Amino acid sequence: MVAPGSRSEGMTRVRTVCSYCGVGCGMVLDVGMGPDGRRTVLKASGDREHPANYGRLCTKGATTAD
Repeated sequence: MVAPGSRSEGMTRVRTVCSYCGVGCGMVLDVGMGPDGRRTVLKASGDREHPANYGRLCTKGATTAD
């Protein structure tokens, strides 16, 4: 069993830009296998090193994985 908040085996971390508006906030996506066996976004968080948002995300960006 994997502890909550930890990265499980096979999960990758992808740095990208949010596409919801024109600001272009930096995001970090945890991508892994979903329940259907396909790769899916499991968690989205703000990229602390990105100059547009310094780790903060609005509601739309924060719920990208939902």
